[in-house]
Amino acid sequence: MKTQLDVINKHLDEHKYLRSIEDKNEAIASFINDYGWLIRELYCTRICNNCSSCDTATELSSSGDLLRNRK
Repeated sequence: MKTQLDVINKHLDEHKYLRSIEDKNEAIASFINDYGWLIRELYCTRICNNCSSCDTATELSSSGDLLRNRK
């Protein structure tokens, strides 16, 4: 979770500017909506210590798309 927060905090001001968002909470929600999937993929497939035994990490590593089987 710290890694994800570090990424958000590092880029939040730029995101607020580019999206013309003044409210910090709105900007955080927007950032997560826009980039949360990417942060999760990077964390699950590259950083997490349990990635070799995790179904989510395995699926992300092989397909890169958790939503492809979603109905």
